[in-house]
Amino acid sequence: MASPVVDSAKTNRPLATPEGRARNKEVFQAAAKLMVQKGYGGTSISDIAKAVGMTKAGLYHHITSKQDMLFQILIHTMDGVERDVIEPVKQVEDPEERLREIIRLHLRRLFENGLEFALLFPERRHLEPAQQEAVVQRGKNYLGLICVAMRELADQGKLQDLDINIAAVHILQTISGIARWYTKDTGISEDHLVEQTVNFNMSAILK
Repeated sequence: MASPVVDSAKTNRPLATPEGRARNKEVFQAAAKLMVQKGYGGTSISDIAKAVGMTKAGLYHHITSKQDMLFQILIHTMDGVERDVIEPVKQVEDPEERLREIIRLHLRRLFENGLEFALLFPERRHLEPAQQEAVVQRGKNYLGLICVAMRELADQGKLQDLDINIAAVHILQTISGIARWYTKDTGISEDHLVEQTVNFNMSAILK
């Protein structure tokens, strides 16, 4: 199923140069942190501009509105998952190793790009319906990748008797849930947490 067409007139195209992409990432990360801390409704364009050292006019080179900012952040996040997780694992033939790598790469991406991005998806309710559907469809496509790996494991007789759709959601919730509690102050290294999360999820679904 193709993603819905979103009116491009309602969104500014992110800056395409390397410097522009870096600036976009900085703006998106600052905005995501504020929206997680204060909520979408409690975050203003002025708050975001101040956090990144820009004027409101300068910020509007990146976005057309706060709603557009939220949409761009979520699409930026899914673009990154597609680039850094989905595309690399397509080369992994063994479904068990593919699923391990999905979890591993997703967590490493969160640590490298900002845990706050994982917490912002519930705020999609503030988007226009077509924007919401575009974000949801991207998420469904990713969930489908996990389900395919699990069905292959089931065909090999390696999977426990599980509802694959529910189990796939649980795996994603385990990954995104880390963003709610993990800080470096816990004394747990990122590498250790990644491997423990991979092992926890796989032990929950494999015979």
